[in-house]
Amino acid sequence: MEDRLKFHDNNRVKRAREIRKRNKRKRRLWMGFFVMLIIIFGIYQMDRRGYFEVIFEKSVTYEGTNTYFEPETSAVKRDDIAKMAQLLINHPYKFGSSEVVKGIPANPLDAAGFVDWVYFNLSGKILSAQTTSSGPATTRIWDASTPVMESELKVGDIGFYEVPENSRINHIGIYIGEINGSKVFIHAGGINYKAEGLDEGRIVISYNNSVKKNNKDTYGNKFTPAAESTQFLYYRRPKLDIVD
Repeated sequence: MEDRLKFHDNNRVKRAREIRKRNKRKRRLWMGFFVMLIIIFGIYQMDRRGYFEVIFEKSVTYEGTNTYFEPETSAVKRDDIAKMAQLLINHPYKFGSSEVVKGIPANPLDAAGFVDWVYFNLSGKILSAQTTSSGPATTRIWDASTPVMESELKVGDIGFYEVPENSRINHIGIYIGEINGSKVFIHAGGINYKAEGLDEGRIVISYNNSVKKNNKDTYGNKFTPAAESTQFLYYRRPKLDIVD
């Protein structure tokens, strides 16, 4: 037993142990170095793609235009629907507020008021007034449209959170195409879409049924803060003459 203890405590064994310790420290240093490189590269990629801006930017900005335009023809064009709707990005939201006027509204809009504003400025018709049904404006807009499947969506179609039931509050938005291969809706959103100075909400573009936030319009212009997603499940097409 004593001979074995002497063997393990001799200088050769001690040197071997020291070499193993040094090699272990080197491996840890190299592993830490490679992990740091991976983290730095990941941060660079996230910054290059604007992810930090999506997460942390809180100020209200929009790089696009809010200059009003008159449609060139009497026909409602899908491109004009998307263009007109995006003039009001970051416009303030207020529940129960509607201002169906030609030009940029001076007051806040709610979800139905925004949809009515867009179509009134393109067709001269108030969508919620195109039916004799009663109830909230969202219900009247539902009645002034026909159902479509999600796979059939075209720019200008309208999304609803739920089937109207009596006077139950609903939410609606306008489908304006895709961003990065995902369907997006522009809508006047409430408190979940608030920003500095817009505590009740604002008009934004959201990915639909997604966990991703969005901070771009369909032309690539950025807006901040980024918008939470929507959960539109029912889709309708306005009973208007709309051309591609």
